[in-house]
Amino acid sequence: MITEVKIFDLESFSTLFDSVSPIQINVRDEHKATQFQVESGETRSDHVIINPIEIGMDLVLTGEIKNIFSSMQQVFDEHKLVGIQTRVKTYQPMLLTGFNHDEIPDMIDAIKLSLRFIEWQTVEPEYGDLPPRSTQKPAQSSTVNRGNVQTKEADTETKKKGSVATRIADGDWSF
Repeated sequence: MITEVKIFDLESFSTLFDSVSPIQINVRDEHKATQFQVESGETRSDHVIINPIEIGMDLVLTGEIKNIFSSMQQVFDEHKLVGIQTRVKTYQPMLLTGFNHDEIPDMIDAIKLSLRFIEWQTVEPEYGDLPPRSTQKPAQSSTVNRGNVQTKEADTETKKKGSVATRIADGDWSF
């Protein structure tokens, strides 16, 4: 059984763009080893950088060309994350970064599209206690509850140090 190549919505897992026919798919899944020279002049590697997966897809759009092209343009413009199912693997989440099309006179009821996708990798912030030696002030070693800090009114001495514009905004006209 051969699995069909599909672009699908990540929320509903429904197939997007039913009337597209992929011609060719190029998947780039690359890792890069860091290289550095040591004192002897030799080159060494001790770390691997995992590059995001890139997919190039050439396809032919048939059927209701204008409507499907418009919905593809909307996915591109809104930066909507999609999944791509190939014959051997499913890639998700992917972001459509290239949306090129060719209108060939011989193809009256079809358009050739070249799409480029890149793997979307969200950065998750890390919270927790730092060892006190890692901060200048040991009291600042915890970042967990920093969202609950309340502001307080500046004292008179600090207000005097403010700019002329700040004093005018506060209603103080004495210069």
